[in-house]
Amino acid sequence: MSSNEVQNPVNDESDEVLEQKYFQSRPETYNGAERDLYLWTQTINDIDVRVKIPKTIKKGKEVKVNLTKQHIKVDIIESNTFKTIIDSDLPWAIRAEDSTWSLVPGEYILISMEKALERWWENVLVDEKKINLKNIQPEKSMEDLGQEEQMKIHQMMYDQRQKAMGLPTSEEQKYQDIMKQAWNVEGSPFKGQPFDPSIVESMRKAE
Repeated sequence: MSSNEVQNPVNDESDEVLEQKYFQSRPETYNGAERDLYLWTQTINDIDVRVKIPKTIKKGKEVKVNLTKQHIKVDIIESNTFKTIIDSDLPWAIRAEDSTWSLVPGEYILISMEKALERWWENVLVDEKKINLKNIQPEKSMEDLGQEEQMKIHQMMYDQRQKAMGLPTSEEQKYQDIMKQAWNVEGSPFKGQPFDPSIVESMRKAE
């Protein structure tokens, strides 16, 4: 290569990665994608689909949306007749009774589907191109977790802090509280003695 030639920098990222980065930058396609007929975004629990419509569609009566457990069908008025624009199975089941749709006149139909199972979808329609889930941000926020899961995480964080300070974890504290109550009961070998957490801990480890 001569000194006058400039070598193009190598792009280490594939077209697929770059495309998903673009989708990730838009709220309507975050963790989803844009397809010919619609845009979609998702959380671990639900999917929002924006179905593109002509500017002439202004009223709800000009739209029909039918959602069942694993199928979606969308019709719109065209030349005074309903025309089907989407009629496809879904890759996974939804809670149809908890799913809704609304019309943004002249722009899109917003369909909000509640997933039957907590999982990330690769596509909305079974016959459409899939996204690579490695290229999305599948973090599960605390808001998406149930109360029991949140309590478990708070307990883990508490236990980590306790361990870092050399203090008993929640489980160890529970054990100590039980032993403290039994320390001076009739028949206890420790009756009349001051409570000693180190003895309790050695007993717990020996179990």
